[in-house]
Amino acid sequence: MAPIELTHEPLADGLYFGESPRYHDGKLYISDMTGRTIYTIDPQSGHKEVLVQVEHQPNGMCFAEDGSLIYSSMFNAQLWKYKDGEHTLYADMSDVMTGYCGDMVIDKSGTVYLDDTGARVLHGEQPRPGKLLAIRANGSAEVAAENIIFPNGIFLTGDGKTLYVAETFGYGLLKYDVDPDGSLSNRQQVWAVKDYVGEERVGDTRQTMAGIDGGCMDAEGGMWLSLLSLEEWVRLSASGSITHRIKTNGHATACTLGGEDGKTLFLVTNTLPEGEHLFAAMVAKRTKGTVSTARVDVGHGDARP
Repeated sequence: MAPIELTHEPLADGLYFGESPRYHDGKLYISDMTGRTIYTIDPQSGHKEVLVQVEHQPNGMCFAEDGSLIYSSMFNAQLWKYKDGEHTLYADMSDVMTGYCGDMVIDKSGTVYLDDTGARVLHGEQPRPGKLLAIRANGSAEVAAENIIFPNGIFLTGDGKTLYVAETFGYGLLKYDVDPDGSLSNRQQVWAVKDYVGEERVGDTRQTMAGIDGGCMDAEGGMWLSLLSLEEWVRLSASGSITHRIKTNGHATACTLGGEDGKTLFLVTNTLPEGEHLFAAMVAKRTKGTVSTARVDVGHGDARP
């Protein structure tokens, strides 16, 4: 059966490169990575307000049980905590991280699972295997999983027993069991981009970057995946079929579920000059980011983020 096509409506613009949207307490939070700023966005009007400027570029973020925001500082391998108007250093991973801070998710115990991209691609390095770090509530960091070629979008099932992570340059979606002590085991690839579009459309060239970037999970265990230069988001059902699709004009970068009923899908699109590679365009600030919204039938549920 062909996927159901959904439409989306513009909400906000004026970003250089949007990433890691999160909905919390009636607001959308978003990292403008190369704009070095985290904004809040009113989900009704689209009005943006600066929350914090991050010198070393923000990327992933998550909300702890106490409502505090934990956000990343990409280039210097740090996490920061924002609560009650104060910004404090949460963790420093410079002794274990080889790439950048990527996306992240936090579990109920306060353990943050954070991408280490493996390579500093905005500084000219070629993609190579990265890893997932587990940052405990006391700020200590350890390697939770290795050999992931540019880990990206990451989410936990509501029971906290399963973690999914996009492998951007492995062109697939990985699944891990979360053991009682928070360690990860039983790695599986549960979906590959080539199974959707064919081998010939998958890869990283000057014209295309057809891997998975961000994503989120809904109340039925379906996963919305952002398929970068394929310029679409797809919903992968818990049984492994593509049920819905949303097309865009530009790189489909990230998404998150939120809104009052949890059924608003916030979508981040980033555009770049034709024929230019994404990373070069990002460094030169020749990308433009926008946020749009789509209404979906299945809402957020208890998955994280």
